Amino acid sequence: MMKASTSTSRWVLGALLATTSLSAAHAQTLTPSPTGTPTIPSGTQDEAATPPVAGDQATTTPTAQSTGSTASPEVATDPSGTATGADIVVTGTRRAQRLQDVPVAITAVSGAAIAKAGYTTATDLQYLVPSLTFNNSQGAGFSIRGFGSQSFDYNLEKAVSVVLDDVVQGLPRSIGFNTFADVERVEVLEGPQGTLFGKNASAGVVFVVTRKPEIGIASVQGSARYGTDNETQIENTVNLPISETLAARISGTYQQRDGYLYNAFYRNEGGSYRDVSVRAKLLWKPTPDIEALTTAEFLDHRDEGYNIIENVRGLTAYATPPSATSQTNLDYATIFAQYGFAAGPNNQTYLANTDWYGSVRQKGISEVLTASLGEYTVTSITAYKHQRSGNFNDPDYTGTDFYTLNRNRLRASQFSQEVRLNSPKGGTFDYIIGAFLYRQDAHAFEAQAGKRNRTDLPSLTYVNPVGSASAYGSHQRSYALFGEGNLHLTSQLTFVGGLRLTHDRVSGDYAPTTDFPYSYIGTIPPAIAGRAKATDVTGKATLQYKPTDDIMGYATYSRGYKAPAIGTSRGVLRPVSQENVDSYEVGLKTQFLDRRLTLNLTGYIQTFRNFQATALTLQPSGDYLSLLTNAPKVEAKGVEISSAFRAAPDLTLSANASYNHSQYEGFLVGCYANQPVNAAAGPGCYRQGATLVNDASDTDVILAPRFTYNVGINYEPQLTETLKLFSSASFAHRSSTLSVAGDPGTRIPGYGLLNATIGVGGLDGKLRLSVYGRNLTDKLFIARLRPLPFGPTGSYLQTVAGEGRRTIGVRLDYSF
Repeated sequence: MMKASTSTSRWVLGALLATTSLSAAHAQTLTPSPTGTPTIPSGTQDEAATPPVAGDQATTTPTAQSTGSTASPEVATDPSGTATGADIVVTGTRRAQRLQDVPVAITAVSGAAIAKAGYTTATDLQYLVPSLTFNNSQGAGFSIRGFGSQSFDYNLEKAVSVVLDDVVQGLPRSIGFNTFADVERVEVLEGPQGTLFGKNASAGVVFVVTRKPEIGIASVQGSARYGTDNETQIENTVNLPISETLAARISGTYQQRDGYLYNAFYRNEGGSYRDVSVRAKLLWKPTPDIEALTTAEFLDHRDEGYNIIENVRGLTAYATPPSATSQTNLDYATIFAQYGFAAGPNNQTYLANTDWYGSVRQKGISEVLTASLGEYTVTSITAYKHQRSGNFNDPDYTGTDFYTLNRNRLRASQFSQEVRLNSPKGGTFDYIIGAFLYRQDAHAFEAQAGKRNRTDLPSLTYVNPVGSASAYGSHQRSYALFGEGNLHLTSQLTFVGGLRLTHDRVSGDYAPTTDFPYSYIGTIPPAIAGRAKATDVTGKATLQYKPTDDIMGYATYSRGYKAPAIGTSRGVLRPVSQENVDSYEVGLKTQFLDRRLTLNLTGYIQTFRNFQATALTLQPSGDYLSLLTNAPKVEAKGVEISSAFRAAPDLTLSANASYNHSQYEGFLVGCYANQPVNAAAGPGCYRQGATLVNDASDTDVILAPRFTYNVGINYEPQLTETLKLFSSASFAHRSSTLSVAGDPGTRIPGYGLLNATIGVGGLDGKLRLSVYGRNLTDKLFIARLRPLPFGPTGSYLQTVAGEGRRTIGVRLDYSF
């Protein structure tokens, strides 16, 4: 009888986990931590993995969030990275709670689900989380519910914070990780997280958790894959027991892929990339109440324009073609014809007579100390990270010397310190309080050069306003005190409240430099510098009601904040005000049919004040200048629904959808090509003094799809006494988006991606061989559109996405 009951509980647990990218495995008993909080023992076998649905919003429920603490529970993982336990304990609010009980919208994807989907790079996360997008062409950053930071300015904070193993990744033009090596799970917290997270979380948080060393266990696990365009990935992780109190874990990854675009000038491929990363962790646990976790990381990324290379999507005709000596325009159509191709939406050819490349090298170290003091837990997180990066490209897209060089180099470093105190649970009131310190310094060099069709100059000459050589500096200091508490009014009703006091100081400077081996002709711009400071209070107030074990509803008001910035791009000083957001969110999380069916619903209204954005304007030189500014108001309204049904122990179905309507109000940008000029001020293009401006009110926020949905199926029957079939398929669709504020010519068409995986493996989880396919319909899609500089008005450039072609490969996973 006991045996049958245990089997049934495991099957019910599988139905509960169907809403996440985790899965049910061997049920085990919860054990108390030093503070009396339940923790889950490690599992040994994957029994029912949830399908890795691209854009999986069935996981819009809280999942565990590691705090690096022995006193805080962790989701136990087997070698495939799926969760186990007699009940699911989560810490999405840095507290242990059952999965469906946390009043926060969190989309979670396990490492196992990412692997099954066949994705390889960190930026591919956007295809698994419907509320998430990634922009690699304007500063490398995520957006959540349509909100993020799109700017090359080094001083601008990201609106979506990336937190890797409790450490904020704040360095410019980087997200802090490139692969999913040894990743336990990724959690996307949607909406402003203005209380518990350390930095720049006005739109949300991408929280990445990697696996910790296991004391007393020796293991080796990894994978190898090979696919289309020589896509190669090798991952390996070794866990080494050193003593009864000490263990180490070392993981390494190598991955690369050939180019996917054709450079007609050099007759070679562009768009390749290569990543190498190593992470080493040392865990020391001298007593049950004390833990020290040291992590050292190294990341080296090189690419030849992956997800960055632009080509010409469409050309309008010149009324009068430019002459061969024009210093503002180029005859693109004639030049392209000489190389045997034409512009168009399906164009996968570009021209460059200089290399396209990018590089990022990062080194970092962190120390997480945790101590249980009676029923209280203290956690200290100290981290330092250093980065060197650079890129080089040909910005005229013709293979001529009109504009030959666009280059930048960046050195940046960050230091952060966070201390938290967790109170005991079980009473009427429990809380978390803490303090946070962050400092960042960045120094950059940029150069643009070209002779602009002048025959009296060498090919590499700084000719203003196109040519310049510039040095930039950026400095940030941030200090914060925070706290959040839960007041349990009754057994069914809880009030959650939190506050964060933040003080920021920022400065930025620009200076022209001749420290580059080329001539400089034209007026040298003057040096500029600026600084700003701000103090702000953010927080949240939530009322949570749980009438039954399987129904929970909540209503939340939260306020987010992002520090001011000093824009210095192109030598133009642009002080930018701090950004604030007020968010109202309601959620309902339910389970039916013995928890085989999960249905969750979220609705929200978010209003941003002084939203930090970029305005694109056409210059007399023919170039487009993108300057950092504030949009006075941006509002988003949306509904998200996620569902999953465990139809049978080995069959799971999911269907999810999101509607997000986000628009600017009172945002003045440059008029787009051939835009009609209105006689009076108002939405659209009108004259403001001697300048034409475009009021982008009532136009969509850039890179914010209005509608997304996905469906998925996962089927994993047992074939024999030792073998199991693993199969999954998913289709995810997102609607069209704008790429430049207020310009309808930059609307990126909607697209859908079909992915599938099928494989066979042992029931013991030691070996698995699978075949994966991404974008099986071979759908070409665009990551970015923008106006074409130096060309006829109404012409556009496009960035073809690296995933915009079919990929088929084979993968071997092993664990010993």
